[in-house]
Amino acid sequence: MAGILCLNGFLGMGITMTNESLEQRIAKQEERLKQQEERLKQLKAQKQAKDAREKAKQKEQNRKNDTRRKILLGSYLLKKMEDEAEKQKILAGINEYLTEDRDRKLFNLP
Repeated sequence: MAGILCLNGFLGMGITMTNESLEQRIAKQEERLKQQEERLKQLKAQKQAKDAREKAKQKEQNRKNDTRRKILLGSYLLKKMEDEAEKQKILAGINEYLTEDRDRKLFNLP
């Protein structure tokens, strides 16, 4: 009987040690999971920042392209206006198009 008690006591300790070992492993896995979740959060933030930078860069490039188109179109019209007949046609169109006084003054329109 004494042997059985000893065995039961030994088995009880073994189970306790195994439970502690499982708890430690669970704690380690939970810590790893927590670290991975934090890393994922960081990576998502980095991606979001990168996407925002790319969007801003594209918006800036679009603005530059639009400005360049306007400059080239203006240059083209100024060249066309060297011919007096073309100048009158263009000014007639501008006269109809412009409604703001400050814009009309740029072209000496009433």
